[in-house]
Amino acid sequence: MSKIHTRLVMVPVMLYVICLLIGCSHASSASSGTPSFRSAEQAVEYGLHEEQVELSNVLTTITVDGEELIFYEKDGAFGVGGVNEGPSGYQWYRSSPYLNFEGEDTPYMTGGFTVRTSKGQDVNILAGKVFDPKITGMSVQGDHEAQELSITGRSRFFFTVHQSPFSELEVTPVLAAGAVGHPDSFH
Repeated sequence: MSKIHTRLVMVPVMLYVICLLIGCSHASSASSGTPSFRSAEQAVEYGLHEEQVELSNVLTTITVDGEELIFYEKDGAFGVGGVNEGPSGYQWYRSSPYLNFEGEDTPYMTGGFTVRTSKGQDVNILAGKVFDPKITGMSVQGDHEAQELSITGRSRFFFTVHQSPFSELEVTPVLAAGAVGHPDSFH
């Protein structure tokens, strides 16, 4: 009687292990990588589609170490994706989370993060969002001379790639009348 009971217990355990192995092998094959494309434009189109972002939400594209970084807006958040060229073609990647700015009680907010390209280069990005309509631009001091950043249309984002540590950047709003507001150090 105990042999029958042991066999009855082992059947569900074995079925569970088999299902677990099948599920794990399916997950690893499904996440084996992003498809490759013949052109960078096709990879960007694919990536934006995967991120559920319209082409009209792309803010700008820059090239760093031979890779394209695409800055875009998604549902009010700031995103950065990239396209690299490998042996099988161009591939999309996004290696950083979205940066969401919520602060209507403040004139503007800033944030910083580092994106690692697929080639392993770290790229420092300062980004922010302006809530005060009197602010027409942002001035950033840190790398060398002050750099004036424009504010994007409806999203009201500003951003730049920089070399200085985030703690050494000084961000100052530029007001509509041309007067400069009080500087804030970014921490």
